[in-house]
Amino acid sequence: MSLKIEEFLPYRLVKLANKVSHAFSEVYFEEAGLSMPQWRAVAHLAQRETCSAKTLCDLTEIDKSTMSRAVKQLTDKGIIELCTDANDKRAKLLSLTSEGKALFNQLSEKAQQWESDVLASLSHSERDTLLSVISKVEQRVDKG
Repeated sequence: MSLKIEEFLPYRLVKLANKVSHAFSEVYFEEAGLSMPQWRAVAHLAQRETCSAKTLCDLTEIDKSTMSRAVKQLTDKGIIELCTDANDKRAKLLSLTSEGKALFNQLSEKAQQWESDVLASLSHSERDTLLSVISKVEQRVDKG
């Protein structure tokens, strides 16, 4: 039996992830004019007080040049700011400005509503099962 690509788990997951990411991108683009890398940077920075650009690349799984452009654009918009790392005066850390925090709070509400709408066709049990299955697959893949 040969592999059927449309049934192959990695293909299906990537295809679904791309569809979901694209559909949600309409929310943060229409609300704030943000690109996907910009949104991911803002969302991750909202979860931390400060973060290095390299760590942000690792967290978002976005390449350095794309993230560098996103950081520059967000800095120009006054959404994030650079600050000096207390442990290494030569290094710069990123953080959200007060405007960036307010933007994240606004978009966070929209994100939660969007997610609820997407998952509305699932029962509470199915939602719990979906999240559990995703976690188990992630853990298995992480173990190698």
